[in-house]
Amino acid sequence: MQHQRHRAAAWTAHKRDVDALALRATLATGGGRQAADGVLTPGEQAVTVPAGGTVEVPLTVDPARADKGDYYGRLTAASADGAVTVHTTLSLIVRGPVHRLKVVSYDNDGQRVHALPTIWGAGGFVGYTDRDNAVAEVEEGTYQLTTGGTERVDGKEILRQVVLPEIKVTKDTTVVVDPRKTVKVEIRTPRPAEQSGILSYQTYRKIDGHAWIDGTMYFDLAEALYVSPTAEVTDGTFEFASRWQLVAPLLEAGVVGGTENLDAYYMPWSRLFDQRGERLRAVAAGSTTAPDFRHARGRLAVVTDEEGVAGPELAQQAARAGVRAVLVAHFNDNGWTRWTPHGERTEVPLVRVGARTGAELLKRVERRTTTVAFGGTARSPYLYDVMQVSAQRTPDRVVHTVSERNSAVVRSEYADNGGAQRAAEQRFARRPYQEFSWLQYTRHAPTAFERTEYVTAGTTEWHHHVLHRTVSDVDTPLSSGLQDTPRTYRAGEQVRQTWQGAVARPSIPREGVPATVRDGDVLRLRIPEFTDASGHWSRLISEGGGGIGVRAPSSDTANAALFRDGRKVTDLADAWQDVEVPAGSAAYRLDLRTTRESADWEYATATDTSWTFRSGTTTGPARLPLLQVDYGVPVDERNAVGPRRSYTLGLTVRNQDGTDAPRGVRTQVEVSYDDGRHFTGVPVRDRGANAFPATVRKPSAVRGDAFVTLRVTVRDVAGNSVRQTVKRAYLHRG
Repeated sequence: MQHQRHRAAAWTAHKRDVDALALRATLATGGGRQAADGVLTPGEQAVTVPAGGTVEVPLTVDPARADKGDYYGRLTAASADGAVTVHTTLSLIVRGPVHRLKVVSYDNDGQRVHALPTIWGAGGFVGYTDRDNAVAEVEEGTYQLTTGGTERVDGKEILRQVVLPEIKVTKDTTVVVDPRKTVKVEIRTPRPAEQSGILSYQTYRKIDGHAWIDGTMYFDLAEALYVSPTAEVTDGTFEFASRWQLVAPLLEAGVVGGTENLDAYYMPWSRLFDQRGERLRAVAAGSTTAPDFRHARGRLAVVTDEEGVAGPELAQQAARAGVRAVLVAHFNDNGWTRWTPHGERTEVPLVRVGARTGAELLKRVERRTTTVAFGGTARSPYLYDVMQVSAQRTPDRVVHTVSERNSAVVRSEYADNGGAQRAAEQRFARRPYQEFSWLQYTRHAPTAFERTEYVTAGTTEWHHHVLHRTVSDVDTPLSSGLQDTPRTYRAGEQVRQTWQGAVARPSIPREGVPATVRDGDVLRLRIPEFTDASGHWSRLISEGGGGIGVRAPSSDTANAALFRDGRKVTDLADAWQDVEVPAGSAAYRLDLRTTRESADWEYATATDTSWTFRSGTTTGPARLPLLQVDYGVPVDERNAVGPRRSYTLGLTVRNQDGTDAPRGVRTQVEVSYDDGRHFTGVPVRDRGANAFPATVRKPSAVRGDAFVTLRVTVRDVAGNSVRQTVKRAYLHRG
């Protein structure tokens, strides 16, 4: 390196001379590391700037005194009394010696192949200067090299990732990429499980304050994931992580008396086999273009599909012929297809296998009587939400064994609100270095169902979303529906939660949403339209789908109005708005109405909530005293109270988090069994701590199942109040 001379930006004085400005240069990296003294030296220690004149100061740069990297700083000039200070911004890039980095790549058979893996260092991505020979010219430093993708091994889809996280280049260097050295990522679960939904993995690397995340996602047809073991990384931060979503097998199929699984998959629109399992005699039934079901009544029809045209109409034709199920031999060896609960179902199960498997099955059918046994379940009683993490190195064996020693056990109930038998859901995972979750798409969970979910504990943050209906496109993130507050879990932690549980209504949940405040003379309202009994919350789903992951039109509506001293200030589309109000103190009323009417949502079909409160001009954000009512209804997984004539409805009154509990609370509860045309008051007790149990008794004239509409009125000693009406809040069984 050589000394270099530069000229700093000129300084100009105005009106009078500026004498004896002392000069000082400071430099630091983006990560805050200071450059050594003498890297940047002003040519003068002090200068005088005449009025109307300009002084230019030469700078001497000695890069030998600085480590390689980018530096940012300033040259400052100040008078002795500090009355005058000026500065010029500086930047300095110190490059290191350049060497050749050659990459030698092999395939799984040990043959040399031409490949150009990704090279990344603190300065960013590095391109190849000689692509034919896989040579890159790089500065001295530390680099990461990655390559990977999918491949077929013995007819199976395999994911493989080679990562060399710490290549230290101090001279011309050759690195070897050998996929044969990769090892399988093993996820061991307490009960049999298969990947359901997107499988993803990522590498995080941070060198000299610069970071990069490299991620890959793939369909659940992948049979295995392999990654290369690494030595302990000593320069910077390294992590390999893989994301798994494992449930009980959806479909298991095998020849009775045989040894191999048929690797059968439900077609997307297929009806499911009975959960108890079925055994069917298999018969050859032609092709999809010319099916012959004459001998397949009551049996399993095996059909070849050379053109890839098997669809719902084939199953309909088979059902008319009395066939119990159809097995399609695909035109290639990959029989994978993804079943989805969205939309109409075929009349009989329709499954698919690969061409080779189908041909072997047909040969067996020709020789002897062949019975195929089907099992599996679409209502898995368990889910393993796994984030496997290898920090600073990938070990020689990558094994993650799911247990309560490294997981939380979350018992999640997905309540049925009518219509759909499944809900769309996703628990998004985010590592600490990520600003957002990625590589995770929508899945489905049965409703009126409790599932035990093992969720990886530790530093992974989880954020769960649940939408009350299915979605047609699962290959997008789920951004609509109820959500919880992002959180981590402790190992061994036990959690119970209910999604979509009664009573759903507008409410400010205890956490997860910004506070509703007055800031000066602006009311910043942040009230979700839908909050369930567990505090999960959702904005309304607007017409056209409400965001990524939802395609069906929405029937959600909302409207609001704000009043000041009895006079309307404004109409609002909802209560998630910033509203400017006149200065000074006044009495306010906020009205919010919602509707949610569809075949998939029979409860809380309409709500009417009115808050009254006093508010005056503030000097900063101050939370508004909006009373909130939390409901505890003894409903089952279908949001129904049992057939007993009376039960206890629990009410808890509170303010927003961060404010004092309301005092002197009085509560009135009314119920209706005719959708709000007539209300009857019910007795309420005060248990203290703002808890108010109410005894609800079903009128003798009401027989059979009946929806209960609630109207609750609450006032506190400060004059704040809320009246909330929820139409068809829940069901009372007959």
